[in-house]
Amino acid sequence: MQFVVHALDQIDAGPRRAAAIAAHRDYLSTAPEQHEVTVLLSGPLVSDDEQQMIGSFFLLDAPDRGAVDALFADDPMRCANVWSDYTVTTVRIRQNNMTSTQGMSE
Repeated sequence: MQFVVHALDQIDAGPRRAAAIAAHRDYLSTAPEQHEVTVLLSGPLVSDDEQQMIGSFFLLDAPDRGAVDALFADDPMRCANVWSDYTVTTVRIRQNNMTSTQGMSE
């Protein structure tokens, strides 16, 4: 099953995000496999002018919602109280045109 995780930052989360980002990246390098989750796409949500990170986006493949919840229970961004609104939604992928990394950045 595929899931979209959409997590918006709290208004004052900038310093907490900066402090947690390295641990968040390290966590995502090993934790998904431990929970039988595959991160298909992920990245920060950004303001329209692309100058500020305002949240996080994930497209995941997981056996069930419980695996997704277990993965994010210990995510350093969540533990550091960076996200104000965190939603997980099941999605059925009907179209996928992600054939290149054009336009992608770190």
